[in-house]
Amino acid sequence: MAETGIVNRSDRRHYMNTGTADAPVWSLIGEGFTEFMESKNAVSYQRRYIHESVKRTDVTGYAPTVDYEFEVYTGNPVIDRLRRITDGELIGSDAWVQICTADLFDEAGSTGVCKASVRTWSVIPDECGEGTDTLLYTGTMKAISAPVQGTFVISTGTFTAD
Repeated sequence: MAETGIVNRSDRRHYMNTGTADAPVWSLIGEGFTEFMESKNAVSYQRRYIHESVKRTDVTGYAPTVDYEFEVYTGNPVIDRLRRITDGELIGSDAWVQICTADLFDEAGSTGVCKASVRTWSVIPDECGEGTDTLLYTGTMKAISAPVQGTFVISTGTFTAD
């Protein structure tokens, strides 16, 4: 029987492509980030038929979002990308980012290789400058694409789609 145990938040890692579509560079979303929480926002369809007393509900889609908050650190490629979008008030595809979510606790066949997914998100900036101790930025990312399932090699920072 498989061992059971709690999974730490730090065992789900997020990486942003700070390179290009042709030559991705997966940079860890870590230092400076105090919040990075995904909401699935399931879309449902409800109906009640004349012979039933209870409504039926089916999930018909999703509208995922990620709420983020970070302290500004210099020299961090993820923070630099989000600041360029926010401070430059970029729109459309210029405000899109690719995020790889890797579950370190869910190994895929060999040590150091884990299950992962990649999705494109639109960055919706909210606030910057809150607080008196550090410069904080907040916002939301909204899904642009369906997730692409695959694996992530931790040592090389390489995502491979299934």
